[in-house]
Amino acid sequence: MLLRPLSVLPRARVASTCFRRAMSTEAKATYQPKKRQFGFGTALLCTIPFVTFGLGTWQVQRLRWKHNLIERLEERMYMDPVPLPRRISATTMDDYEYRRVVVEGTFQHDQEMLVGPRTRGDGVVGYFLVTPLIREDGSRILVKRGWVSNAKKDAATRPDSQDRAPVQVEGLLRLTEQPNSFTPDNEPDNNQWYWIDLDTMANLTYSQPLLVESVNDKPSYHDKMLIDRGIPIGRSPVVEVRNSHLQYIITWYSLTAATTAMLWMLLRRRSYPVKIKRL
Repeated sequence: MLLRPLSVLPRARVASTCFRRAMSTEAKATYQPKKRQFGFGTALLCTIPFVTFGLGTWQVQRLRWKHNLIERLEERMYMDPVPLPRRISATTMDDYEYRRVVVEGTFQHDQEMLVGPRTRGDGVVGYFLVTPLIREDGSRILVKRGWVSNAKKDAATRPDSQDRAPVQVEGLLRLTEQPNSFTPDNEPDNNQWYWIDLDTMANLTYSQPLLVESVNDKPSYHDKMLIDRGIPIGRSPVVEVRNSHLQYIITWYSLTAATTAMLWMLLRRRSYPVKIKRL
């Protein structure tokens, strides 16, 4: 096979080959690929999905625990009432919460306390009435008798609620309330109570830290008559336990999905070459 010298190659091919070599050399000198850098923000974003997923899973466990707690309290609430023991130790109080009890004694109306203002389901503003009860053995407990309207806040306007004779109270044994961050502080010196602080109320009235909340099983059409007479309306036998864990689950898992998508988009972003200007 005979090889032709370079001088006899077509001039167009020689020119094309030289042009490609020049462009390749110039491209290597002119363009450099941008190196991907992962800073503190990227590292932080990598951890967020794991943290939010863990918090969401923890809230799932809390939701199961809360459902089991509500079921136990409802079972206690519908059991037959039992006489209130003379004393209940602090270590066993949780086992008695929402337990129906019966207690007899005499109300000390001169030491009653108003908790509120609170609204009923119809939006009417009023107060819950908490009154010490002296039992036959001389011990004292506190009874949350029920709700009275704002117009009957003064004891002089509701003589029908000031019974001096011995009474029998059937209600639910309750623990102290837990105020939220928006609840004002109580003013015991002015007898102004925004939430039930059981220990403080018991100390002021020389009572045991036991609270029995009266229940009202009567139809709602009886409420109008009781409100007009200023007789406290007991609560409906319903377990009132805050349960917001489902909202927390949705929030945390939504953040997990959003931050995972952001991280995926960030890591898949292509690196484009950067042109370096020659001086």
